[in-house]
Amino acid sequence: FHGTTAEAAEKIITQFFNRSFAGQNAVAYGKGVYFAHFSSYSSNEKFAVPDENDIQRVFLCRVVVGDWCKGKNGQLLPDSKLHNPYELFDTTVNDVLKPSIFVVYHDAQAYPEYLVSFKKRG
Repeated sequence: FHGTTAEAAEKIITQFFNRSFAGQNAVAYGKGVYFAHFSSYSSNEKFAVPDENDIQRVFLCRVVVGDWCKGKNGQLLPDSKLHNPYELFDTTVNDVLKPSIFVVYHDAQAYPEYLVSFKKRG
């Protein structure tokens, strides 16, 4: 899942995900595009910013995560693999054993399949 603003949702729909916007909300596990395993994380108002009508937006995405490693604050690329220093991991995560946040570094690794628009009860 990927929470976003109304303006960014339109850009994602027409241009897909773009790493040049990475880091607007977080870089704790690397400077890429962030996806959460749980919708409850992405629907936080910090990521799914309500518009003037209190509508929030979260994309349900297909993400190719491949092999992952633990991400580091501000990291520009995933770490190199031990067996080959020229081969990088595909994704960084918050927890290697039980990841719930995935950070991708190639725009083609993620596809925004559905946009879920909602209003929280207040």
